Amino acid sequence: MALVRRKFGAHLDAAAKTTLASQRAYPSVAAMRNPLTRSIIRRVAEGDWLATLDQIDFHYSMENISIGGVPCVSYRAQGAKADAPLILYLHGGGFVCGSARVNASTVLPSCHLSGCEAIAVDYSLTPEAVYPTQLDEIEAVYRALLAGGRSADQIVVIGDSAGGALTLSSLYRWRAAGLSLPAGFVLLSPVLDSRAESDTHQTLRGRDPLFSANSAENCTQCFQLYAGDADINDPLVSPLAGDPAGLPPALLHAGTREVLLGDSARFSEKARLAGVDVTLQVYDGMFHLFHQHWRLSQAKSAHRDIAEFIARTTAASVGAIADMRPTIYPVEFARFGG
Repeated sequence: MALVRRKFGAHLDAAAKTTLASQRAYPSVAAMRNPLTRSIIRRVAEGDWLATLDQIDFHYSMENISIGGVPCVSYRAQGAKADAPLILYLHGGGFVCGSARVNASTVLPSCHLSGCEAIAVDYSLTPEAVYPTQLDEIEAVYRALLAGGRSADQIVVIGDSAGGALTLSSLYRWRAAGLSLPAGFVLLSPVLDSRAESDTHQTLRGRDPLFSANSAENCTQCFQLYAGDADINDPLVSPLAGDPAGLPPALLHAGTREVLLGDSARFSEKARLAGVDVTLQVYDGMFHLFHQHWRLSQAKSAHRDIAEFIARTTAASVGAIADMRPTIYPVEFARFGG
């Protein structure tokens, strides 16, 4: 694929340039409202995300399970350890697309590097189900994990894109309900502001390979679709409006090529001022959810960072983090799914 239509920083390698050039822009929310086009868009988008599993070069398995009456998928990657902390994963997809299986490449490498099992919640999609259905399902899984003997201080929640909003909103709900909060949480390219007021919606307008020039309008419409009859400014819908005081340690990742970078920057500063142990890691030249592209050196670095965060927040042994350097296996022999 020709790369002439996009300019790149000199430090980006060929793999990053090729991956950037190949990204397909997300459709408008208007197209998602139409049931006829929605099914087509879901197939196309989910096909793109599933294809990134081809880059995984280590053994892994996925198993359908039910926790708290909610469908979930368990991920186990090469090097999984029975006594390792647990990852609770909330996938992205604008509340409208994706699934626990379709988005697995976002978290599988972190499982591999940390030795952790991940439980991915297959929450209901919008507009077939709207707020607070998704938060109810996620909370049911979390409560069942705690009731089943999982210690909160051995759980780290990871949410990407819209899953980042669900992660932060869930933490607000659990805090209000008096539940023990997890050891930490990770937000990957999160969308957190229903009003889409971050400056990067303007400064990166037309430069984000995945979000169109009217990204702010699309983000707001996405939240409106998810919220149903609820107020989109409610912190449980638009978590950037909430109070992060008292939340556990947080790690945020974003790229310099995504319009949602401002959401991460704004929340990180708000959390810091509220006394939260928060780290924002920005990857130069990277795009929305580059974590799915395991062949990229930046993705490997990002997943290593997540594994180190898990070790730090759960006080896991550093030796449990698989030396932080994954063993590479031939792709044609190594991949398998349950």
